[in-house]
Amino acid sequence: MDKRRWDFHRIRNRHLAYRYLLVVELIIIWLIPLWPAFPVIESFSGLLLVAYVLVCMSRFSNIKKGRRFLYIFGIAIMALELLGIVSRMHFFKLHPGWLELAVHPGFSVFYFCLWLIFFGIVLIRLVNGLIKEPFVTTSVIMGAGAGYLLLGLLGGVLLNTLCAIQPLAFTNISPDTDPSAMLTLAAFAFLTSLGSNIVNQQVLLGHAGALSITLGGQLYVAILIAMVLGRFHHRRSN
Repeated sequence: MDKRRWDFHRIRNRHLAYRYLLVVELIIIWLIPLWPAFPVIESFSGLLLVAYVLVCMSRFSNIKKGRRFLYIFGIAIMALELLGIVSRMHFFKLHPGWLELAVHPGFSVFYFCLWLIFFGIVLIRLVNGLIKEPFVTTSVIMGAGAGYLLLGLLGGVLLNTLCAIQPLAFTNISPDTDPSAMLTLAAFAFLTSLGSNIVNQQVLLGHAGALSITLGGQLYVAILIAMVLGRFHHRRSN
């Protein structure tokens, strides 16, 4: 009897974690317009998201597989975000070599790969966890929505990486401002199939990034529906 109460307590905490993950993501989205004026908020946003996933989502998850890699890549991202916060707030003067490395396209690719692997592990664990939930509640639905928004945030990192590799792939970006906010918002526009005029029609690299985000969102919805229907038919057959 005690074990059953413990199970229900864990389920309730896990459902709250789904709900608060969506809240954290919505807060980050609403903070995106402030990134150009306060660049440190961008690093704080990434730090907040990773910290929440590692502390809350991983703690109450019903999936044990992949937790070690989740922590490895999550801690690596947090270290980079902390370095970004320190450099932007000028707590101490960084070596010029580190500053040159931070703006190098190769570093942007490495940064994107870290987020790609981290978000990939999070999404796989999240979808598998949602499928195994004994009850479909509002919190479970919000957890599925949170996974969808994670793809938008990952798309923002992708577009920023492509911009670092080929700046001409995007238009309507002021050269005097950091394009991170505009590109991240454009990623959500591509995710929801609304589209954006930020992609240069003459450069295929930007089109490939936009198409990857749109297809990723559609595949996520299709896979989630297929797994839910598969579980429903499996229960009926039993």
